[in-house]
Amino acid sequence: MNNDDKDVKGAPPLPGPAMAPGRDSKEDWIGRQLRRVFDDALNEPLPDDIMSLLERIDEQPGAHTKSGE
Repeated sequence: MNNDDKDVKGAPPLPGPAMAPGRDSKEDWIGRQLRRVFDDALNEPLPDDIMSLLERIDEQPGAHTKSGE
C-alpha cells in the first residue's frame, strides 16, 4: 500500500468510487474523503487572538465596503 491509499490519520481508506459512469460519484467520494480529513479541524474553536481580531474588524465602520460604492 502506498501513501496515497492512506488518509492523514492512518485509518484505512474508504472504498473507491463505484464504477458507475459519470463524474458525480467520483466527486461525492472525493468530498467524503476531504470531510474525513478536515472535519476535526473545522470543529476546533478559533484561538482567542483570532477571535479578537475578527471582533475588531466587525467593529470598524465601513470596513466591509469599498469607498465610492
